[in-house]
Amino acid sequence: MFRGVVVRPSEARAKMINHWMFKCSEVTKLISKSMDQELTIGQKIGVRIHLALCRYCSRYKKHLELIRKFIKDAIEAEIMPAPPLTLSHQARERMKQRLLSQY
Repeated sequence: MFRGVVVRPSEARAKMINHWMFKCSEVTKLISKSMDQELTIGQKIGVRIHLALCRYCSRYKKHLELIRKFIKDAIEAEIMPAPPLTLSHQARERMKQRLLSQY
């Protein structure tokens, strides 16, 4: 209709997008979290939308998946020992001391 006119999103629309869009720092934490536990449906959708728009976070996710695969393959090939399923006594004591010192 109007030739030569560039339509930019309004400030309100930009604020709305920023409100609903996860920040990279949030997405990287959620990507890491998703490898160990299930995310909520809202988190999954937010991460997917962000990954569709952010090549840096997409690259981060691919790198984490590669690292995870390499470690799994190394454990299966017995190149690297599997991590222990329980903490050592020393590790438990360090954690206990750190927790006590925080309070």
